[in-house]
Amino acid sequence: MRIQIVMSLVGRLLYIFGAFTLVPFIYSVIFETAYWSFLITTSLSLGLGGLLSYYGRKSQSFSLRDGFLVVSSTWILTVILGALPFLGSGILINVFDALFEATSGITATGATIIYSVDDLPNTFVLWRGLMHWIGGMGIIVLILSFLKNLGADAAHFFNAEASVPKPGVVMPRIQSMATKLWRLYVAFTALCFLMLWAGGIEPFDALNYAFSIIATGGFAPTSAGAFIYEQSNYICFVFIFFMVLAGGNFSVYYNALQKGIRVLIDDFETRMYWLILFSGVAIVAISLALQSTMNDPLQIIRDSAFNLVSLQTGSGFAVSDYDLWPAAAQMMLFISTFFGGCSGSTTGGVKIIRLIILIKSSIIYLRKAIHPEMVQVVRINGKPMPTKWIQMAQQFLFLYLMIYVVSVFLMTCFGMSTYDAMQIITAFLSNVGIGFGGFGPTDTFATMTDGAKCVAIADMLLGRLELFTILVMLHPQFWEGYFIKKDVPKRYRIL
Repeated sequence: MRIQIVMSLVGRLLYIFGAFTLVPFIYSVIFETAYWSFLITTSLSLGLGGLLSYYGRKSQSFSLRDGFLVVSSTWILTVILGALPFLGSGILINVFDALFEATSGITATGATIIYSVDDLPNTFVLWRGLMHWIGGMGIIVLILSFLKNLGADAAHFFNAEASVPKPGVVMPRIQSMATKLWRLYVAFTALCFLMLWAGGIEPFDALNYAFSIIATGGFAPTSAGAFIYEQSNYICFVFIFFMVLAGGNFSVYYNALQKGIRVLIDDFETRMYWLILFSGVAIVAISLALQSTMNDPLQIIRDSAFNLVSLQTGSGFAVSDYDLWPAAAQMMLFISTFFGGCSGSTTGGVKIIRLIILIKSSIIYLRKAIHPEMVQVVRINGKPMPTKWIQMAQQFLFLYLMIYVVSVFLMTCFGMSTYDAMQIITAFLSNVGIGFGGFGPTDTFATMTDGAKCVAIADMLLGRLELFTILVMLHPQFWEGYFIKKDVPKRYRIL
C-alpha cells in the first residue's frame, strides 16, 4: 500500500522530534526537578516512530500528494506530542489549553493562554522557546537536513510545507539546500543570542528570546515580554534588526554570502519587503508625531519600527502598548499583519511574493482590458513567472479570505464580538500571535472558550502550512490508491 511509504517517512521524522524533547528533560535533571513528562513524550515519539517505520516501507519515489500527507501528519503529530509535557506535568490541565499552547509554539504564532510566564519552571520556558525554533524554519526543512538518500523527489516535501512560489530554488538539490538553510538559521540564532547577552540580558533569557525572534514566534521567557527592555535602545534595535532579518528570504541570504551583498539589492522581493516595512514605519511614526503626546523623535522612530516590524513579520513582540496609539497608527499595524515577509522566511501572512504577483497580474489585466491583443507576462527578477504560480497566488488569496470569513463567523458563534473576532483571526491565520483590545500586547488568550480555541488551533496550522497542504486532503480523490495493496493488471481483473 502506498500509505506504507508515508508511514515509514513519518516514523523517521518522529525519531528526530523525539530527540528534541530530550533537551528540556536533560535541562530539568541538571537545573531543576526532573520532569518525567518529557521523557515519556520522548518514549512515545520514538515508540510511535518505530511502529510506523516497522509497518512502513522505504522508498525514494515520492509524489507531491505524498508530500502533503507526510507534512500534515508530521505537524499534527508534533503538536499532539508537544502538548503532552504540559498535561503530564500538570502545568496545563485542560487538553484544549495544552494543544493551543503547543500549536502556537510549533507554528511560531506566539499566542499564549498562560497568565504568568514568570511562574513557569524554566524547563517549560525552554520548551516553549525550543518549539518556536523547531517550527520556525519548518519541521520538514529541518528533517530534510538530517535525513539523507531520499532522492530528488524530496523536493515535494519542501513544496508541500510551503506552497509559496520560490524563485531561484533548485529543486533537485533541495536536501543540500535544506542543510545550508539550517546552518544559516543556527548562525543567526547564535549571533542574536550573543548580541542580546552583550546587552545585559541573562544567558537563559537571551537564548529563549533568540529562539523566538529568529523563528518570528513571540513566546517570551518573562511575563513582561519585550516591555521590560523599553528603556534600552540597544536591545530594542537588536530586536528590530533580527526581526527584519528573519522576515527575509534565507535562500537569498545564502546566495548573498556566496556571491556578495549585491544579490540582496538585485532581488525584487527583498527590495519590496524593505520598501513596505519602511513605508509602514513612516506612516506610523508620522501618526504618532502628529496625534500623540510622544515628543522624543528617537522613541517615536524606535517604537514605530519595533511594533510594525514585529506585527508584519509575525514576531509577536511589543515594546509599547499600541492600543493607546492613534487610530491611524493602529490601522497601519493591523494592515501590516496580513503582509508577512518574503518567501523562504520564517514568517506567516500572505507573503510579499504573492502580493507582487497579484499586483503585477492585476496591472496586466487592466492593460489587456484597454488593449485586448496585448501580450504580457508577469516577470520577477527579469524572469517570467509560470502561469501555475499566478494561479496559486490567486487561489491562495481566495481561500485565505474564505477561511478568514468562516473563522470570524465561528468565533462570533462562541460569544466573541465581531471586532475581537476579526483581529484575533488575523493574529492566528497570519501567525502573528497578538492582536488589539482585549487580546493586545498586554493580554493572553486564556479567556477564549474551548470551541474558540479549536478554531484558533485549526487556523494556526492552516496559516503555517500555507492552507493548501491541509485543505487538499479534504478532497475525496486525494485518498484514491493509498489503501490499495497492489494494482492488478487488467488481464487478471474479474469483470
